[in-house]
Amino acid sequence: MTCETAAVLLAAREAGLEPCALAPAGPLPEEEAVRIRAWLAAGRHGEMAWLDRPRELADPQAWKPWARSVLLVRAPYPRAEGGFRGGGRVARYALGRDYHNVLGKRLQRLGRRLLREGAAGRFRAVVDAAPVAERSLALQAGAGFRGKNTLLLDPLWGPWLLLGELFLDRELPAWRPEPPAASCGRCTRCLEACPTDAFPEPWVLDARRCLSYLTIELRGPIPREFRPALGDRVFGCDVCLEVCPFGARAPDRSADWGLHPGLLAWSLEDLLRSGEEDFHRLFRGSPLRRAGWTGLLRNAAVVLGNLGRGGEVLREVLDGHPSALVRGHAAWALGRLGERPALERARQREEAPAVREEIEAALAES
Repeated sequence: MTCETAAVLLAAREAGLEPCALAPAGPLPEEEAVRIRAWLAAGRHGEMAWLDRPRELADPQAWKPWARSVLLVRAPYPRAEGGFRGGGRVARYALGRDYHNVLGKRLQRLGRRLLREGAAGRFRAVVDAAPVAERSLALQAGAGFRGKNTLLLDPLWGPWLLLGELFLDRELPAWRPEPPAASCGRCTRCLEACPTDAFPEPWVLDARRCLSYLTIELRGPIPREFRPALGDRVFGCDVCLEVCPFGARAPDRSADWGLHPGLLAWSLEDLLRSGEEDFHRLFRGSPLRRAGWTGLLRNAAVVLGNLGRGGEVLREVLDGHPSALVRGHAAWALGRLGERPALERARQREEAPAVREEIEAALAES
């Protein structure tokens, strides 16, 4: 390792980051570029239109022509499951502080230090919000191996890793730890456990069927066929991580992330009765804001229907919530609860075609 590389890695650690590789910022191998293009061409990214940039995903220099090196960092987050008071599970990465903010601020701090010390003339910190194939970069750099659930796996931490990148305009000697001597082998637990069969084949994810996509990224109605599979998951899904043998004995890192007070304060019923300003104020600094107020209320209605509770608040929502999206999912949940009188009353006054369709379907199924 050169002195220059060692200085960058030391500065990263002093900024509270865990470096996992330092690599050239050039194009990915052609086979990886082909894989990305095929995935996009098949529409498996769903409505995530910002991903439909195959040229930039396959070559960071097509996005930032000045980039010469990229420092990859990781943040482990294994912890016990949790969620809203009284039930309503939340993906473990979203139980505490928003990793976008945590990693983003630390990367920015590191970049500014490297500028001050003359180790770089330009930098760009990235935590998800850019056309960067971060897992592909990490795989190419030897920071882990690709699991059949498409996630980056580490022998100790398994899939419980969050990633960030710092692009630099200086060519730095590559560095990586010893390549992990592990693989999925014959294991297919993640593929078999997925509640919605979101993996058409090993190492391929169809986001349109993934509960994380459906509860966070999808802005419209959740397809009815997938609603029962949500179970009690109101934000994200950890199933394919939970069943992975790698990471099963990883040390708990919940102290690094904390538990957001909003989850302790509110039940799903409280969430459905909330106003948008109250929601954003209470969940400031939480990843849950990614789904948006109406998106999270949509999810909460489905979960209450699956849990067989919340009839009173669901009737209130169907009677007068300003969002047709939320009213429609409340109608579905009331159908699960067998609340025919409430649905029949709503059918008489509801004017939104999409909500009327949900009411009719709920009446037919109940």
